[in-house]
Amino acid sequence: MIQFCSYELVPANFNAWRSVYLDVAKAVIAQLADPRFEFIHFGSSSFKVAGKGIIDISILYQQGQREQAIAYLESFGFAPQHSDNPFPDTRPRKDIGALFNGEKFNIHAHVIELKSKEHQKQLTYKEHMLANPQDRAAYEAQKKAVLAAGKHHQDDYGKAKSPFVKDLLSRISPQT
Repeated sequence: MIQFCSYELVPANFNAWRSVYLDVAKAVIAQLADPRFEFIHFGSSSFKVAGKGIIDISILYQQGQREQAIAYLESFGFAPQHSDNPFPDTRPRKDIGALFNGEKFNIHAHVIELKSKEHQKQLTYKEHMLANPQDRAAYEAQKKAVLAAGKHHQDDYGKAKSPFVKDLLSRISPQT
């Protein structure tokens, strides 16, 4: 059972990947289930890569339904992204905490249009990482290097590891 609670902004750190991340994501998605939307668990916690331990979920809405998706998340207590440089309003992120079996997890809900380029990019990246343990290891090494360089603020951490993700995506994504 999942119980939503307040989000807690914590410094970026390196936590070993745990199978409970899959259970938390499944419970969050079950709690949010609504026939108007689809949901996917993506990001490091979905493909067995160590890191901050944040659970990234996308709420996928039909074209023209972004505001309904945002309102739906807010009805559960999701708050605006905790960031000095948030995603644009056209692709927002909402944040919430979740208690699962007595442990607190941070959840990032990405509001993405179903079948958009962003949605396809998330699926491609997740599938690639699940199928390629050498790239998972390289991504973990990149995260460790970012932290070793003193990047512990979530925004700085995300920005510093972004080139790795962008480079990998450029190599694995179909060219359009």
